[in-house]
Amino acid sequence: LLKDDFQFILCEGCQQESPNLKLLTCLHTLCLGCLSENKPIGQCPVCRTAIPLASGIPDMDNLLFTNLQARLKLYQKIVDGVDLFCNTCKKAGKFWCSKCEEFLCTKCFEAHQRYLKRESHKAKSVTDIRAGSAKDFLRDTRRTGNLSCSNPSHKSQTV
Repeated sequence: LLKDDFQFILCEGCQQESPNLKLLTCLHTLCLGCLSENKPIGQCPVCRTAIPLASGIPDMDNLLFTNLQARLKLYQKIVDGVDLFCNTCKKAGKFWCSKCEEFLCTKCFEAHQRYLKRESHKAKSVTDIRAGSAKDFLRDTRRTGNLSCSNPSHKSQTV
């Protein structure tokens, strides 16, 4: 997935996926490894702009890229069929609700649709997600203004 359409969410230094991407003042995104290598130089390895912090490592995470990576990993999990269990009853997950961010078995899906259809919850079958593209999945899971904080101790907090 990342090698084609989503290469832009990789570290701009090593071109690898990283959970700790940092956003520099020059707007390049680098992983901690690449930043540590360039720490003595104190410059962005891409454009050579000075990194203003004494530590050489910015404290601003690239939340957009981190959230895209998480959603693409979820898409890959669905495509691979790995650990797709209903979040409620732990049976085989046949549906995905992007609003609830949960897998649902057929029985729980029916209850979900009955009780949440007025709130525009549109769970989609795992089979339909697999038939679509990663871009389709991202479009269907897009939430406006709900970027989650990347700090592990702030799991439920949005930015």
